[in-house]
Amino acid sequence: MGAAIKVIDYLDSLGVQYQLVPHAHSQSSIQSATNAGVPARQTAKSVVLEDNEGRRILAVVPAASRVVIQKLSDQLKRELHLIPESKLKGQFNDCELGAVPPVGKPYDLMAVYEDDLCNEEHIYLEAGDHEHLIRISRKGMQALMANQAHGHFSATTVANEKPRRAWDWQ
Repeated sequence: MGAAIKVIDYLDSLGVQYQLVPHAHSQSSIQSATNAGVPARQTAKSVVLEDNEGRRILAVVPAASRVVIQKLSDQLKRELHLIPESKLKGQFNDCELGAVPPVGKPYDLMAVYEDDLCNEEHIYLEAGDHEHLIRISRKGMQALMANQAHGHFSATTVANEKPRRAWDWQ
């Protein structure tokens, strides 16, 4: 399938330079990072949440972390819960099921991102399929998340993770 058209168009509209990073088929963001040989802490994944009024929020955290839903609920002052993947099919129509990109605006979603992601020199985004990541710079990530809510609302789940291979980006 390749990268989601809406995400690529949005990156282009912002002037964010990016590089597609192919990897072996994966079933999770952490596996995508491992298969691509990049650190999971630099790989952004999405978790789609919903409040009690039906408003959806895209929580963006490192693949090596999980969203602490109660902490995010407290920060946003609204009660949030996880949405099953089966309810997302129509929202992300240019993506494969289970491969939600960590970009809210092209999908008319509010996004909230974990501050730790902007500490990295490069960030790898899930691309909307199970075989690519999108590599952008910290500056690109800041442009992508401009005017979006952010904070500390995740907990690391993978300790001492190391990539299997390194990429030569020159």
